[in-house]
Amino acid sequence: MRYKSNTKRAGAPVDFWKNYRAHLKVPEELKVWILDQYFDKETLCVYCDASLEEDYTGMGIACSYVVNGTIIVKQQYSKSTYKEELSSWYAEIKAIIFALTFFEKHRAGAAKIIIYTDLIDIEKLLGDEPFFRKNVHLKEVRKELKQLYQLKKSVFGDNLQVLYLPPDKRKFNPFHRSAHNAARRMI
Repeated sequence: MRYKSNTKRAGAPVDFWKNYRAHLKVPEELKVWILDQYFDKETLCVYCDASLEEDYTGMGIACSYVVNGTIIVKQQYSKSTYKEELSSWYAEIKAIIFALTFFEKHRAGAAKIIIYTDLIDIEKLLGDEPFFRKNVHLKEVRKELKQLYQLKKSVFGDNLQVLYLPPDKRKFNPFHRSAHNAARRMI
C-alpha cells in the first residue's frame, strides 16, 4: 500500500527588518535578541514609550507586550489636569505606570516580566534617594510609580524588572518602534 505524503510549509521565518533600506545594516546580535524575546514563552517583555503634544498639554502613552510569538500594542491618551506644561519625564513615568497597571492581562502564563523604558535614571526613580526637588507634579507621579512598583514587586518578586533600554537596543527594535508609533498616533 502506498501512502501519499502531504508536506506543509511552516512558513518563512519572522523577519521584522525586511522593509528596511538595504544600506541600513541591522546588527546580527540585535536580531537574535529580538527573536529570542518574540518566541520566549517564559518572559513577557513590555516596551513603553510616550509622546507629548506640541503645546505640552496632552500626551500619548503606549506599550508593546511581547510574549510567545505575539505582540499586543495598547495605547492611551491623557490630557493634563495641571495648569503647567507637561515634561517628557512626566510622560515617560506615566508610560511605565501604564505598563505596570496592565501587564497582568497580557502575561499569557509567562513567569518573568521585563519592562523596558528609555528613562536612563529608572533605577534612581525607583529607589529612595531624592530626585525631583522643585517640580511637585514630578514628585507626585514618582510617588505613584514607586507605590505601584512596590505593590507589583510584592506579588512577583524578582520576576518583575524595570530596565533602561539603551539607544543601541532601541535602534532597529520593532517592539520599541511599535510602542513609539502608537504613542505618536494618540496625539
